[in-house]
Amino acid sequence: MSERWAELSLLVARRRAEPLSERLMELGATGTQEDAPPGVVVTYRQPWDTGPAPAPLEVVRLRAWFLEEEGLAARIAEALAGELDGAELSWGAVESADWAQAWKAGFTRLVVSERLAVAPPWLAEPGDLVIEPGMAFGTGEHPTTRACLAAVERLARPGIRCLDLGMGTGVLALAAVRLGATGIGVDIDPVAVDAARENAAANGLVADFSTTPIERLQGQYELVVANLFAEVLVALSPHIVRLTGERLALAGILADRAHKVEAAFSSLTLVRRDLNETGEWVFLEYAR
Repeated sequence: MSERWAELSLLVARRRAEPLSERLMELGATGTQEDAPPGVVVTYRQPWDTGPAPAPLEVVRLRAWFLEEEGLAARIAEALAGELDGAELSWGAVESADWAQAWKAGFTRLVVSERLAVAPPWLAEPGDLVIEPGMAFGTGEHPTTRACLAAVERLARPGIRCLDLGMGTGVLALAAVRLGATGIGVDIDPVAVDAARENAAANGLVADFSTTPIERLQGQYELVVANLFAEVLVALSPHIVRLTGERLALAGILADRAHKVEAAFSSLTLVRRDLNETGEWVFLEYAR
């Protein structure tokens, strides 16, 4: 007989969320989560935002999960009596699932061309570039990564160097290596560097991955790919242009901010060759 789970939900003052989470864990919760109340949209401050930060929520929705048992709701209500400041407990059933396997459902095998396909280990076919999903970004699922993979497939060739700025899992640089190019990737996150190196080893490929700051990179690379937020691309544009030898592929750009990126990269040395919009995301390609 499969286990049955119950979810507890309550609205509490933000200052009470942490001590209540600890209390619920003491009472047998397997986990807790703090969310915005239903109907409330949270605006998160990004590193490039200016002006005052959004005001923190005064009330949050606290959720906790318990293995279902007889009298569970009454036991928790009694234990928390006097600690809830009038908050009402709401209970719901949790659909049973194989959590160890369910997370894999969101991943697919991406066929870029006859020469290149990217897949997680459990879906990979012989010859695929195998990328292990983890803490680093870039498995081919996101439209920005797909756009960059298509550009790498089209532009990478034996003998050139491909520089992947903000490489995440290393998928773009490794795709270039698979197509005969030399792959170099940099990222500010050491976790991404570790993930990229592991993916290179798993595929039997050699690439250079590091946390080298873009300011310290020298020379030019025949192909530069950068799947970064528009604001980051704008800030780094002088260095990205300096490093571009022949072609530049940019992604991670929300449509309403594409004009900022185009303005930053408009120069006498680079000419825009392509603009492709997929949903809310824009891909830009430049040539020297």
